[in-house]
Amino acid sequence: MTMQTRVFIVHMLPADASRLFARASATNMMTEGYVWIVTDNIGIVLDVLPQDTIDTMLGVVGFRPYVAKSVRISGFTARFVTRYRAKFHQDPNVRVARPTIFQYWAYGVVWAIASATEKAINLRSTPRNLVDDPEVSPAGQDLLNSITDGEFDGLAGRFRFVDRQLPVPAYEIVNVIEEKTRRIGFWSPVSGLSPFLNSSTRPVQDRRRLRADQVLRTVIWPGDSTTVPRGWDVPVNGKILQIAVPVRRDFKFFVNVEASPNSSELVVNGYSIDVFEAAVKKLPYALRYKYIPYDCANSYDKLVSEVYFKTFDAAVGDVTIIANRTRYVDFTMPYTESGVSMLVLARKDEDEPTMWVFLEPLTKDLWMATVVFMVVTGLFVWMIENPINEEFKGSKWKQFSTSFYFAFSTWTFTHDQKFKSLQSKVIVVSWCFVMLVIVQSYTASLSSMLTAKRLQPSVTDPRQLLHNGHYVGYQNGSFVHSMLRRLRFEERWIKVCSTQEEYAKALKLGSKNGGVSAIFDETPYINSFLLQYGKGFQKVFPKGSPLVEDLSKAMLNLIEGPEGSHIEKKWFSDPILSLDYGSLDTDSLRLSSRNFEGLFIINGCVLGLMILINLSRRAYAKFIAKRNSVSASDDEAQPSPNGNGVPAIQSL
Repeated sequence: MTMQTRVFIVHMLPADASRLFARASATNMMTEGYVWIVTDNIGIVLDVLPQDTIDTMLGVVGFRPYVAKSVRISGFTARFVTRYRAKFHQDPNVRVARPTIFQYWAYGVVWAIASATEKAINLRSTPRNLVDDPEVSPAGQDLLNSITDGEFDGLAGRFRFVDRQLPVPAYEIVNVIEEKTRRIGFWSPVSGLSPFLNSSTRPVQDRRRLRADQVLRTVIWPGDSTTVPRGWDVPVNGKILQIAVPVRRDFKFFVNVEASPNSSELVVNGYSIDVFEAAVKKLPYALRYKYIPYDCANSYDKLVSEVYFKTFDAAVGDVTIIANRTRYVDFTMPYTESGVSMLVLARKDEDEPTMWVFLEPLTKDLWMATVVFMVVTGLFVWMIENPINEEFKGSKWKQFSTSFYFAFSTWTFTHDQKFKSLQSKVIVVSWCFVMLVIVQSYTASLSSMLTAKRLQPSVTDPRQLLHNGHYVGYQNGSFVHSMLRRLRFEERWIKVCSTQEEYAKALKLGSKNGGVSAIFDETPYINSFLLQYGKGFQKVFPKGSPLVEDLSKAMLNLIEGPEGSHIEKKWFSDPILSLDYGSLDTDSLRLSSRNFEGLFIINGCVLGLMILINLSRRAYAKFIAKRNSVSASDDEAQPSPNGNGVPAIQSL
């Protein structure tokens, strides 16, 4: 589709440009949505063009060589204006009575010629009029070399020639606003576009107004608009867009084509159609289009091909975005959940044994780790309390039963033993905290698993179907068939289903009775099927058009707003296209020892530390007792004061 351009670059003499903009203004081409850019031929004289010409150029963006203000510039301007008005007797308000860079360059050229002439005369022995003499001057080459090689500070900056051209170090970008031009930035070969050339041209107030990512200051475009124009528009009298819509045999929630009861025309509606029409209304321009029904029941790839070969300008409907199709056409952003899901029968509660369900929240390694730490905790507490606590003394059976009861009563926090050692109390507190966390996690996991059992699908892995040789189904004409082949399903195990009724019948029959064990289809179709047939089934997850970007933005705004939810409610009763039914895996709810590694490590460190402290205290007590006994023996071996070698008996 051919678009009308609204960007114009003008490169002509100022006099011709004045007539052009007068004609453009008369034909309403200086309004919002248009972009006019002028080159330096016109940009240099924007400050001196007649006022009536400037009035027709509001919003124009121009480029011109940048000349920094200086004392020499101010003096030259004052002298120029005075002499110009004295000679031409113009009104003081006339805009042309000001110099431009053309005058600055001309002034510099005169100085260059004068300097070069003086040098050339000095090099020749015979003085000669180099300017007025019609004959070829022998000093001509010297004069030319002196001009091209000369370099000095001129009014417009450093005056020098590069390849016989005056180089421009930087361009000033200006915007025509009302009666004057306003600088919006600079361009130079070194830094490119920039709002400022250097610190001297960087006012504090302007620096505060600019964003960090802003390349130029805000431009006032034609029509007094600050919105960046798109640069193109749909022709008002252009051809009507031919938009193809797929004709569906089923799943008509998305696209439904039917005959109108009051006329011979076809009526096109559906969820996809409503989303498209709502997005078109949000476009900042009118879009003329017409729906053309296209029968593509066998393959949507044919519809994509028709758009690629320009049979249709676009297509609207439930066309899935896949990599192969994006090579030929451009897609807007998706407005429904993407991907492929697997549809299976839901597994009933009575099909699963529930006698030992209380063991499932914890894995075997966590059960074993918990029991081992219980026994070790009871053993350590017995070792510490046995020498000092009467409750842990007695016969071996009593000591064993007391320790065993204490260890396993921590699971329900019903232990009633009294501990005398500080080390025992620390061990018990640490272990009770570990048990508190495990018990609470066990309770939550068991509750989730009992609920999830009602929603558990009969099949969760496509590889299980492939390994057992089960039949699988797919929607007629869907690209899912090629996906199943890539998953190594043989052709004889793949069946075609065309309607939702066939989906339900095939799944209920199962592979053993001529049906299928699972159906693979795109997620939106699975969701629409579940809306109609309820939770008896489960879902499991095993280029070039400028309209694309605008429609994508419009759809994004539509989906994020309330209007998108209203459209979903209209066609699906409730906005649940992205809801995932019952794909909860109970294995993911089981708790393993890895979930509590930190707790077990901390508790093990506490156990080891307390035992180490207890053993150290015992060793120290034995050492003191042994030292006291040695001292007592030494005292008994000393001779008595009566001199007969018999110890004296002292009364206590």
